[in-house]
Amino acid sequence: MQRRTLFALLATPAIARAQDRNVRLVVPFGAGGNTDAIARVLAPRLAELLGQPVLVENRPSASGVIGAEYVSRAAPDGQTFMMHDTTFPVMPSLHKRLPFDVETGFTLLGCQAAGPTTMVVRANLPAQNLREVVALARANPGTVSYATGSTGGTAHLAGLLLEQVAGIRLNHLAYAGAGQAMNDLAGGHIDMTFSALSSVQSLVESGKVRAIATSGAERLPTAPNLPTFRESGVDVVVSANWCSYAPPGTPPAAAARLAEALAGAIATPAINAELTRRGFVPLHIPASGHAASLHAEVMQWGAVIRRAGIQAE
Repeated sequence: MQRRTLFALLATPAIARAQDRNVRLVVPFGAGGNTDAIARVLAPRLAELLGQPVLVENRPSASGVIGAEYVSRAAPDGQTFMMHDTTFPVMPSLHKRLPFDVETGFTLLGCQAAGPTTMVVRANLPAQNLREVVALARANPGTVSYATGSTGGTAHLAGLLLEQVAGIRLNHLAYAGAGQAMNDLAGGHIDMTFSALSSVQSLVESGKVRAIATSGAERLPTAPNLPTFRESGVDVVVSANWCSYAPPGTPPAAAARLAEALAGAIATPAINAELTRRGFVPLHIPASGHAASLHAEVMQWGAVIRRAGIQAE
């Protein structure tokens, strides 16, 4: 108790000095993706709650590893943290070596959002529903292509599970970002991808692509006519979690301040409404429950990656 009290007293002036600067919310992916969208919805409210500007900083490449490494080496002063998706707990299974430990190498701040992904196909794909997509892939092994913006991300996991459960073989195309993949899909250059429906809603409405099914356990409130994978005869459920992480060694007071601001932002009705409108599910896993949630995802998705026998380059 004496040690903790002394540490708190010593840390308080440092935290106060740090609060004179901007807070950096690192997104380890490019602009325009789902993680970026959630971060930018939260940032203004976080700034209000923290009393400091919150700047979203994109650091893409290497399926989220580079951005995570950057945060793992950042000063532990409560001024830098990142938001990462389900790619993060998949990393230990994909990469033989990582410059950090996923479960113990960060200060955990809790989770803020969840959401399924939606299978979206090119407008002229000769399949009108999921059963027909599966039949097409079964008749043409390794030919039907699907693109993802990151290896080990939600889209990739959805494709792997679809292959494993339906007994088919697809052609995985790994893009540097989800935006380029969607552009190629709209242009008819690839067969399908998986995305948050809100990110492609305008393309669906314009007829440039078609939404086939969603990977959630239930239908999306914003798309009640879109069936789930399960309803379409394929027992696949995939839902991403978006969680936040600070550098290792962040003082408890500084970490608690960030965690409380994140919880407060998610509890804000306007934030809830905007995330729901975009197809996400507002989520509050507190910092105290984050470790158990992270470990469960490491185990769950690690099994999927091992069955697929894939490794990141």
